[in-house]
Amino acid sequence: MPTCRCLAFAALLLAASTPAFAQQSQSQSQSQSQDDATRSATAWNSPEWWVDVNVASHHFGSADAYLGPGEHFNQANYGAGVELEWQPRHGASAGYYRNSVYADSWYALYHYTPLQLGRHVRLGAMVGLVSGYPGYDGHAGPAAALVAKIEYRRVGANLVYLPHVPGSTPNTLGLQLKFRLGR
Repeated sequence: MPTCRCLAFAALLLAASTPAFAQQSQSQSQSQSQDDATRSATAWNSPEWWVDVNVASHHFGSADAYLGPGEHFNQANYGAGVELEWQPRHGASAGYYRNSVYADSWYALYHYTPLQLGRHVRLGAMVGLVSGYPGYDGHAGPAAALVAKIEYRRVGANLVYLPHVPGSTPNTLGLQLKFRLGR
C-alpha cells in the first residue's frame, strides 16, 4: 500500500508542476532560433541508448529498524544496466545492482521526465518492478522513484530519490552514471 501512495504522490507532483513548466518551456522555445528547433527535431528521430552504471546510495535513516541492531545499509550499490530514451520525456531501463540490503536486484522501469530545467536537466518519475527486497519473497515487486536526469553530450547522471518503504528501506538517494552509445 505505501507504494501506491508513493505513485499517487509522484503523479500528483507531476500533474501540479507540468503547467508551470510547460508555460516556461513554451516561452523558451519561442526564443530559440529555427536552427535549434531543426537540430532538436532531427536528434529525436532515432532512440538514444545509454549504459547506466549504478554507483552509490545514501540512506536518510538508521539501518537498525530495517536490518537489525548494529547493521548497516550497503551504500555502494554497484551494478549496470541499459536505458533507452525514445523521446526526450519517455524512456525505459533494465539492469542489475547489489541493493542496500546486500541482495541482488534486477529492475525494469519506465521513465517519464516532463519537466525541463535548462538544456541539460529533466525531472520526473520512474515506475516499474524491482527484485531482491524484504517483503517480496524472492519475487519482483512494485517500484517508484523521482528522478533528475542530467545529460550533456555523451555523459550524464541519474539522481534517484526513493521514498521510505516501511519494513524495507528509509528515504534514499541513489546515483547512476550514464554513457550514451552511438551518435
